[in-house]
Amino acid sequence: MTDTTPIEQFKRDGYLAIESAFNADEVDRMRREADAVLELIINSSAAHRRRSRRLDILEYAPGQQMVVKIQPINDLSLYLSEVSADERLLAPMRAAMGDEPVLMEEKLNYKQPLPDRIEGFKMSGRLSDGWGMHSDWAYYKAQDYPPSIISSAISLDDCTEESGPLRVWPGSHQEHLPHRQKPGGGLSVEPGLIDPDGGVDLLVPAGTVMLFSSMLIHNSRPNRSGKPRRLMIYSHYPRSADMGIDVRNGPTRLAESPYEWEYIRRRERGQVQDAFKAPTY
Repeated sequence: MTDTTPIEQFKRDGYLAIESAFNADEVDRMRREADAVLELIINSSAAHRRRSRRLDILEYAPGQQMVVKIQPINDLSLYLSEVSADERLLAPMRAAMGDEPVLMEEKLNYKQPLPDRIEGFKMSGRLSDGWGMHSDWAYYKAQDYPPSIISSAISLDDCTEESGPLRVWPGSHQEHLPHRQKPGGGLSVEPGLIDPDGGVDLLVPAGTVMLFSSMLIHNSRPNRSGKPRRLMIYSHYPRSADMGIDVRNGPTRLAESPYEWEYIRRRERGQVQDAFKAPTY
């Protein structure tokens, strides 16, 4: 009897966690990049008095705000763009796909509470930073993306029970389960198709890479730790699918980049002052 290889485990369970894939110095650099991106997008939004289309932010209690995610990311950070092509991500994807992975989209899920309320733009309308049970392909299939997409999530912070970690349902990637629209936005698996109390929390340290199939059912609870729970997520499709370059994220980059550059120029001229600085933990 032979041990199961990581790729065999991925094909069986639909996910794989690789601890210590990135070292402490690399994770610290990713955190600094995450802070810089957060400051840019929040301050640009405040300066223009409009919420960037990149920014998903909610107010979960009076005066208490949380940044849920920023998407897309790669055009805002050279280092995070380079990480998206790192062989520590691509090599296991390549083995699982049997094809060359091509970047489809990237996002940074912050789940980061803000120390002070930011004024000047509307919230996203989201009700919670938690995510219902869903598969990513429930979203992707509307644009005819293949179910063979694989995502990689790099943990920039330790994922604990209190921080709203990813929760996965092993083996649930074997078939697509119907979804329905949730109140407040988002998709969720139709009731009765999967045990909501099942699943496995991925309680992993910072620097872990979590690979998961776009068909895998997963969710996360709200972050109640008081600290960020940042995941840098890249999604790749097999090259043979020939889906084009930056089809999903490109329109947002084109729409938001002029606002960001105008904010930077106003700041350099002393016409605006930053409303926000990323906190340290």
